[in-house]
Amino acid sequence: MSQKGAQLICCVLEKPEGALSSCKKDQLAVIPYRDVAAVAGKLRGQSWEKISKEEFNSWLTWYQNVNIDLLQHYTMIPLRFGNVVQDTESIKDFLSRTYLHLKSALNRVRGKAEFVVQLSWDLKAVLQEIAQGWGKKLDSSTPVESGKILFEAAEEKRKLLINAMHDRLFPLSVDFAEGKPTDGRMLTNRSYLIEREKESLFDEAMEKLGRENKAYLTFRYIGPIPAYSFVPLEFDKGNFDLINEARKILRLPQKSSLETIKANYRKLSLEYHPDRNPDHQAMEEHFKKITQAYDVLKSYCYSLGEAAQYSFIREDVESIFIVK
Repeated sequence: MSQKGAQLICCVLEKPEGALSSCKKDQLAVIPYRDVAAVAGKLRGQSWEKISKEEFNSWLTWYQNVNIDLLQHYTMIPLRFGNVVQDTESIKDFLSRTYLHLKSALNRVRGKAEFVVQLSWDLKAVLQEIAQGWGKKLDSSTPVESGKILFEAAEEKRKLLINAMHDRLFPLSVDFAEGKPTDGRMLTNRSYLIEREKESLFDEAMEKLGRENKAYLTFRYIGPIPAYSFVPLEFDKGNFDLINEARKILRLPQKSSLETIKANYRKLSLEYHPDRNPDHQAMEEHFKKITQAYDVLKSYCYSLGEAAQYSFIREDVESIFIVK
């Protein structure tokens, strides 16, 4: 039965059996579809367009707390904050239209969490250290020349510090994403996708970075949190669009066997693997697309069960995910 009333969707869970951890059930709507479910907050007659600043902040806190709480118990992906629908049928329709997109994202973050690492510095202290190193050369230079020397040296130091941090952390991660610095002191605001079993190693690496570096550097990291930086928060592609794009990336016909899908994936991933193209950024980006395309088609095929061939024709794909 459809439940009327506006609801704020916060996330989608995989295999959401059992109790919803410590979240208050009376504040939640849990809408299942196949082996996933959306979790939403009941707005109880409130108009989202006319919501006050205080209510907005209250719902934002709720959204963050629910997602962090569910992360401890489920494989989950967050949705964009402010995603409001009018009834449960709308949520079921969303889940059915984007099922493969959601499953691909869930596969990507299963057993993982995001950690945000922020590196900041005291620029004045850095410039003083650089000036001491240059010594007499700065004294004999004009103010313009001195400024240029200091600026170029500081920029080089910035790159070295960021690379040194990344070289220590990236081997412990699955992927990373660059965020925008929040102020002028921040050198980098980088997120790492970490397997849960490696969180303690990541903690140790962060502690060592803090101990080993100079006082003018500040390391701050936040986590574990849901993988906001590694999944699309807005799922604007339907099942067929996602499958059709994946099919083209893997160079497949409109009908194909699982063996052919795997063979094309192996061939293309070998061709575009970053280890074979270390200095080619475009190759690395296409390698990621190949991997994501394979995840989509694999999710699609596995959802249908064993078959000799799988159809990627629009009518066949869309008929599978109709809400009954």
